[in-house]
Amino acid sequence: MKSLRRIAVASVFFCCFTMGPAQGVLPSLFGSAAAATYAQTKYPIVLVHGLSGTSKYFGVIDYWWQIPNDLRANGATVYVADVAAFNSDEQRGEELLKQISSVLAATGATKVNLIAHSQGGTTSRYAAAVKPQWIASVTTIGTPHAGTPVADTVAMTPQALKNLLADGTSVLGSLLSLFVGNPQPQDPLAALNGLTTAGAADFNRRYPSAGVPASCSSKSGAVSEVRNGNTQLLYSWTGNQAGTNLLDVTDPIMVLGSVIIKTSGAGDNDGLVPVCSARFGRELGVYGWNHLDEVNQLFGLRGLFSADPVVTIRTQANRLKTAGL
Repeated sequence: MKSLRRIAVASVFFCCFTMGPAQGVLPSLFGSAAAATYAQTKYPIVLVHGLSGTSKYFGVIDYWWQIPNDLRANGATVYVADVAAFNSDEQRGEELLKQISSVLAATGATKVNLIAHSQGGTTSRYAAAVKPQWIASVTTIGTPHAGTPVADTVAMTPQALKNLLADGTSVLGSLLSLFVGNPQPQDPLAALNGLTTAGAADFNRRYPSAGVPASCSSKSGAVSEVRNGNTQLLYSWTGNQAGTNLLDVTDPIMVLGSVIIKTSGAGDNDGLVPVCSARFGRELGVYGWNHLDEVNQLFGLRGLFSADPVVTIRTQANRLKTAGL
């Protein structure tokens, strides 16, 4: 039974870790003029996807469902990164830096604000550590800064099975990148290693950040850090629910992941990442979302009375604007 369970979890991990969904009302009383500038940050916003992600699935379906268009409608300059669906944070981070360089060249801006989901958060931390002069802020959403027991469970799968699954996910990742015209190298096993608790600890040693809390008893890390004279503001939020909408076909995967995390003793989680692991910088909230709800997936299906992730990210853009970023 343990072997079957590990196989099932491995399949979930490699196929569905972050696949990635309605638009709220602008929290303003000043009409369309205010709406047009509400999210107008000083620096461009770059959205960074997580594991198994892409800017548009099959070149059609936004990973950040309805979010880029909403930000643009409210005045933001927004770019959506395309990095490897399955690879280490170092490789993904280098790909991200190339895209940031292009954004800076295209806009004339000197910095960008990174808003990142899941593994995109640690990918963004790599970029912020390597090129601090380019990064004004890092906001992470459901990012496993301390790893996740889901990855630990997959890592215990027999090597032959992991290799087989890695081959399949490499093909998937290559197809995803081809659909958006940006081929990237894929290495699912490197991605898996970085998402384990041991791999995350190693990443934190090599690319330390003041935003990572010392322990779970610390609800927030430092709200900013200075790298080579460059100040970066740090923010995060996450979810703490697994099954949130009966119509969402991805919810059973989140429920299975939540069982694994709670069985490990890691506590509240979003179905793939413990709340404790997702804390970074100034923790802005823990919402009634699962891991995919955090980016408004699947197609906006979430809990009936839960917060709207589109509004939450729009509000964060206004927060960055207010901070002069």
